[in-house]
Amino acid sequence: MRLIVDLAASDPAVGLATDEALLESVRDGGAEVARLWVNDRAVIVGRAQAIASEVDLDAAVAEGIPVLRRISGGGTVYHYTGNLNVSVVLAGRSGDVAEAFEHWGGAIRDGLATLPLRVEVCGNRLLFEDRKLGGAAQVRRAAAMLYHSTVLVRPARPAMDRFLLAHRPGYRTNGIRSRPEPTVTVSEAVGRVVNLETAADAVRRGLAGARDLELDDLSDRERRRARSLVETKYGRREWNASR
Repeated sequence: MRLIVDLAASDPAVGLATDEALLESVRDGGAEVARLWVNDRAVIVGRAQAIASEVDLDAAVAEGIPVLRRISGGGTVYHYTGNLNVSVVLAGRSGDVAEAFEHWGGAIRDGLATLPLRVEVCGNRLLFEDRKLGGAAQVRRAAAMLYHSTVLVRPARPAMDRFLLAHRPGYRTNGIRSRPEPTVTVSEAVGRVVNLETAADAVRRGLAGARDLELDDLSDRERRRARSLVETKYGRREWNASR
């Protein structure tokens, strides 16, 4: 399995577009890939969610934070530079949805145990003492699957409830619900500052226990496809505000 590590904060549209470009690459016969990466600040809504029900748009505009839509389901999340994203793209069906969450969440859990940090996998969530450390989502296309998860490494500034309506009293939605929970970061859980490089190396160890990894980079074709997806999809209101 290819391993791509890029911990420089990327343009959020590029970050999401790259996940889709890799999904297409594997679907078309390319090698499976794991990717550890970081987005600059952005609110990311699930594929079928209603933005107005999920995001305080005035607050996002005031802070200069874009709101984008990903191709996978699930709830709204806040990406920021203290948040590590973990993407795994596989050929075939790779088991059912629950099995994929358990398997790849377990790989991340096993990696974080090397910090040491005791994390549990509960459905699509990573939990530390009943607080959410990360959440995952999936999308499947033909003969390929994208699993992607967040791992909160350092606290968000400003806090998530500044933008995410699901974290406020009275939350309602006419679409797919987000499921807010108390959160904790890796740094808070271990009681010391953990940088992204250390967290990424721990997750890499966990992924390596599930698959052999070979350090790689995006191909020129994948980069071109990601740029095209930014221009035609992730950088356009027609996609991001489609619900």
